[in-house]
Amino acid sequence: MLFRWSIALMVLSLFAFGSPSLEEAEVIYLPETHDNLKDHKFQEEVIKRLHQEGYRFVLAMEMFQQPFQKHLDDYIACKISEEEMLERTEYKKRWGFPAEYYSPLWRFAKEKGIRIYALNIPSELVRRVSTYGLENVKDDLLPSKVYEHTPQEKERLREVLKEHPKVDEKRFFDVQSAWDNGMALRIVRILSEEKSAKVVVILGRGHAPDLNSGVPRIVQLLRKGTKQLIMESSSSSQWTSPEITHPPTPQSFQTANRERSCSP
Repeated sequence: MLFRWSIALMVLSLFAFGSPSLEEAEVIYLPETHDNLKDHKFQEEVIKRLHQEGYRFVLAMEMFQQPFQKHLDDYIACKISEEEMLERTEYKKRWGFPAEYYSPLWRFAKEKGIRIYALNIPSELVRRVSTYGLENVKDDLLPSKVYEHTPQEKERLREVLKEHPKVDEKRFFDVQSAWDNGMALRIVRILSEEKSAKVVVILGRGHAPDLNSGVPRIVQLLRKGTKQLIMESSSSSQWTSPEITHPPTPQSFQTANRERSCSP
């Protein structure tokens, strides 16, 4: 049973603050606190409602690292099982949060034939950045020009760092910047590959606190004019209201993702 949170409510609320409409949005962020079950249920509802309304979209998930894309493709194509996919992507080692948090998303994607993209940079690259400094690391998974944090972002990260006083500030900033830049570049590349599909992004709230910070800010710097939207559940945002019916989807967006039976 879907939660009673309204996609239309979230979109209209965000639109009032200058964000694009759902029809216009090329990138839709569904940020989460990783252990917040309400966030995960909201993500599931949004994805199912987007499919129900006929929008064509792909998923980009921070939970998977980019070098393992082939195994996600094989899973969606019914070539390997869920258990094999998790083993081959090294999910438990590289992410670690319970698979049950996200399994409704990838199972629905498999059922409907919706492609899942691995969004995160590999742990090996993160370790190189932490060891040698971001300015000394070049990699195809990072932009040729890595964008630094804004003063506002640095202030927010310093608040987080107060909970980890033994962590070196520069190393912490470098790693956070590598994550944001790497995931932003991946989204831009997905947009180039999936020209007629929206990119629905599942990632931690710290990477997309607003459209002027984190990954959304860097996406805009890498690809000027990208129309982006952040959607959050009423449990994570300031907006609450009774359910609002989603307006009719324009005919141009009646491009439902293909459905096919798929053995477990």
